[in-house]
Amino acid sequence: MRTRPLVTLALALPLATHAWRSSLYPADWVPPSTDSFYTDKFLQDYSYAGYHRSDKALPLVTSPVLNVLQAPFLADSSGKTDATSAIQKAIDSAGKVGGGVVYLPKGTYQLSVGDAAKAALTINRSNIVLRGDGAGKTFLFNATVTMRSKVIVQVSPATGSSWSAVAASKSLVTGDLPSPTRTIPVANTSLFKVGDWVIVRQKMSEAWIAEHKETGWTGYANQFTGMVYCRQILSIDLTRKTLEIDVPIRYALLMRDTAKVYLAPPMLEEVGIEQLSMGNAENPATTGWGENDYTVAGTGGYDNHDSWLVKFDRVRNGWIRHVESFQPLGNKTGAHLLSNGIQLTQTRGITVDSCHLQHSQYGGGGGNGYMYRVMGNENLFRDCRSTFTRHGFVLADMLASGNVFLRVHDKDGGHQTGSTGNETTSGRGNDHHMHFSHSNLFDNCIAENTNFQAAYRPYGTAPMHNLTAAHSAYWNTQGIGTDPYVIHTQQARYGYVVGTRGTVTEVRTTEASTGSATMTDPVDIVEGKALGTTLEPASLYADQLAKRLLRETTSNLPKPFTQTVPFSGPTQFTGHEIKLGDHRIDGSRSGR
Repeated sequence: MRTRPLVTLALALPLATHAWRSSLYPADWVPPSTDSFYTDKFLQDYSYAGYHRSDKALPLVTSPVLNVLQAPFLADSSGKTDATSAIQKAIDSAGKVGGGVVYLPKGTYQLSVGDAAKAALTINRSNIVLRGDGAGKTFLFNATVTMRSKVIVQVSPATGSSWSAVAASKSLVTGDLPSPTRTIPVANTSLFKVGDWVIVRQKMSEAWIAEHKETGWTGYANQFTGMVYCRQILSIDLTRKTLEIDVPIRYALLMRDTAKVYLAPPMLEEVGIEQLSMGNAENPATTGWGENDYTVAGTGGYDNHDSWLVKFDRVRNGWIRHVESFQPLGNKTGAHLLSNGIQLTQTRGITVDSCHLQHSQYGGGGGNGYMYRVMGNENLFRDCRSTFTRHGFVLADMLASGNVFLRVHDKDGGHQTGSTGNETTSGRGNDHHMHFSHSNLFDNCIAENTNFQAAYRPYGTAPMHNLTAAHSAYWNTQGIGTDPYVIHTQQARYGYVVGTRGTVTEVRTTEASTGSATMTDPVDIVEGKALGTTLEPASLYADQLAKRLLRETTSNLPKPFTQTVPFSGPTQFTGHEIKLGDHRIDGSRSGR
């Protein structure tokens, strides 16, 4: 085994005069392994989120490069004629040779989505990067204005099943797993080999619903996915009949609920979208932008419903970076996009980095006006912004676990451009939206004229959203504006708020009108309101990542097969920025 150098981590900046630490995160904190998800309060190790568990920096793919302006593609970069087929031809050509960079030089590329099509551009093979010359230089302009349930760029395998479709090669878990663990006992280890990607899952049961006192879900157990974790097998112990997986489970798995392990379906890998701007011609309707107009045919809300800029589905270890929305010429209301921005569903290890999406035309009910929505595991949203939309950053469903939102900034929530350019919506904020998304982290995030929520939500259709979160943490959150609170948290079991700062620092933990006290008991943990500027460490994610990399450096723990040595040069420190060779961990106290 290759030995990595021992690195001593230290912070060059002196501690603040009144520096303090959370009682949940002492200086000698180690990842929890025996605490019960059902009864104990603890902070998990959130450091596994992102591309290759954040063990590797995002790559810069340099070859082969397929320039869409050159033969045989000959796309038009003036925006005057449709370039959809030319760009798709380049994408398909890259797929046939095993991948590459589909390069869009600066200019405007007009796209369209046919009546029978679901997407303008489709990436259905691994190792393809769609790259422009930079946001504000390369523009993808979609001219199709009727986009109900359609997307501009779809990234997903051409065929295959979902994570929740149980594969033939499956084995029951042979012991209850009440705590965060990477060791899974199974009945039959012969079904698996080291390096396999697997789904570790348990079904929802009526007994689970009763344990969580969620009477609103009684009778609906078969409509939930249950806990679903996409993991890679690092080692197999044939004697103990256990699998060692690369990331801990994020909630209790019980034999009673038929916890099982099975091979993951085919997924794309190493796909990236980067360095470009995206926008959509606005819908010309002057009416039909109400909360429920998404159900009324012929209205603007109906035509815009469930439309997206980008969707990643069944993708692991990929990225979206430096992608921004823009207002196309002719969009009189100021709209950049019709409804939604980026969606990650059934994804593992996607990094969404330095993106800015804003100004949705429709933000009605049924899932509209979301800039970033995740229904997957261990994804990282870093330095991203959302402006002027219904919901900025959203988690949904039990699929959403282990995700980290680092230094994201949402401004002016609860808006749509509609037909006037400035209409309010009935929903707002950045939320755990529905159905028990769990064990996620918001770290050094900013809410400007909006807020963050992990609240009880008795909304939607049966089974209603109700319990939206458990064991999720808000660390060092900044509030700006005039909202009465920056965080509203009512999580099942425990939720955690550690440190708030800015002009809005209040935290709300109850909601009498929803009758949710029984389901969300005990009240969530809140520490350090208005004391975030002196919280140590400034970033939980950065500190946990540094600890884990150091721990793995000096241990004999098996490493993922896709992992490379994350640092090879000398260690350098600049303030709170820690550099392990070429690996950067930024824990600075940014004013963002």
